Amino acid sequence: MTSLRSPNTLLGVALLLGVCADLLFYGRGVGVSAPIFVTLGLSALLLISRGEDRPAGANLWLGAAALSFATWLAVRAEPMLVALNLLALAGLLLLLVVGFRGDALQRLPPVRLAGRAALAIFEIGIFPLILAARQIASIPLSRGQLRALAPVARGALLAAPLLLVFGGLLVAADSVFASYVGQLLSLQLPFDLWTATAHAIIIATFTLLAAGGMIVALAEGMRAPSLPAEGETERLDRNGLAWRFLGSTEAITVLALLDLLFIGFMAVQGAYLFGGLDSLARTGMSFADYARRGFFELLAVAFLALGLLCLLAIVTRRESPARRQVFNAASAAMVLLVLGILASAFQRMWLYELAYGFTRLRLYTHSFMIWLAVVLLLFVAALVAARPQIFLAGGFASALVYLTMLNVVSPDALIVRENMARYQANPGALTVTPSDNLFSRSSYGEEVDLDYLLGLSSDALPELVSTLPLLDADLHNRAVGQLAITRRQLEQAAARDGLPGWHYGRARALAALGAAAP
Repeated sequence: MTSLRSPNTLLGVALLLGVCADLLFYGRGVGVSAPIFVTLGLSALLLISRGEDRPAGANLWLGAAALSFATWLAVRAEPMLVALNLLALAGLLLLLVVGFRGDALQRLPPVRLAGRAALAIFEIGIFPLILAARQIASIPLSRGQLRALAPVARGALLAAPLLLVFGGLLVAADSVFASYVGQLLSLQLPFDLWTATAHAIIIATFTLLAAGGMIVALAEGMRAPSLPAEGETERLDRNGLAWRFLGSTEAITVLALLDLLFIGFMAVQGAYLFGGLDSLARTGMSFADYARRGFFELLAVAFLALGLLCLLAIVTRRESPARRQVFNAASAAMVLLVLGILASAFQRMWLYELAYGFTRLRLYTHSFMIWLAVVLLLFVAALVAARPQIFLAGGFASALVYLTMLNVVSPDALIVRENMARYQANPGALTVTPSDNLFSRSSYGEEVDLDYLLGLSSDALPELVSTLPLLDADLHNRAVGQLAITRRQLEQAAARDGLPGWHYGRARALAALGAAAP
């Protein structure tokens, strides 16, 4: 653990952050409290680093990215999106801690960076306890001071019987005082013990995380490997080749056989994967079974193929430029075939949505396949250029961009907007009966599962309120009744959360519901 100039200051600041976390988060929904706390934490880290004369390195952009996803937590309320934003926030903060004083992340060896991040998780939980124990042990307490405390202890023993006598008289003299003494003696505290324990746990947890994060961030940063001297080149090349135990012929054979398998799959499946709605009758499956089964199986193929390609790129010897070109060509062919398989999965999901409308699962399925295709193309670019950082840095950046685009689009709002536009284009009888499909065919047009739309998060409510005039009188009244219940729930949540829990999405939903109220 690194030595600090002012350890007490760091622990004190961490404790203040723990108290702030308790004030911001206890008993409240996550809202503007998230970006406020992240801002406080980043500011504390910068101030402590300046006081310790340990300036930040080239990775401060991670703090800005973390703050952006903390802000999205105060904007979007869709559960999956909230979970993804929290995951991105935690990951970015961990990377910031690891690389705070180091070189730019894209210059660091990926394996070493991953190992350092895993170790940092352990250090964040342990180092604050070690530092606090050291500071307590360093408190000067001489024998003279211990001898000075001895008379105080003797005086307390002498006072004990006197406290009992006078205390008994005072208890008999005042019933209110007697009740407080009775509560104290019976361990009936004048506050709720469980509530106090919950506050203490929150303060302790965030204090530990804040102190641990600052301690690890202030340690000596990771440095990119320097260019080898001329005499060291041969030794470093041998160390790199130690990972490459597989011959190029074996690897190329594996890739070629898998390429043939994928080509056969595409040839057999292509007749109906891209054939339209009528061609699905050949599969003998429903739309739901067809899309879900196809997606998860083909997604597994894509993941396994990508993992295999990465593994072969690491362990395969490419003895000559010709062997390297053949290996790259076979790998690129596999990527293109996997992209074709993903395209077929994308197409079958698109047919499913055309038939039955949008849901969260279908929307995330579609968007995730697009991101996976981008990652596969980045792998080909990195392989051809012989620069693994293109794949690693590009994959990381594309994941952040993908999540940001999901936040901008707002999945729940998009679901309501597209499904109701579909109904408006081909109106039929709306139903409030839950079903597997949002839409079903009828001779009267489209039937949409209104209960599903009403059950989405507050992100969807403004769009849903704007479509109320499309409904007939009976369904309009039923929807208005459900929205009135939702409005009361949001108002109660807003009153409970107060200013720290203010959430843009919920506030916007309340405004839309208020404007639509009769």
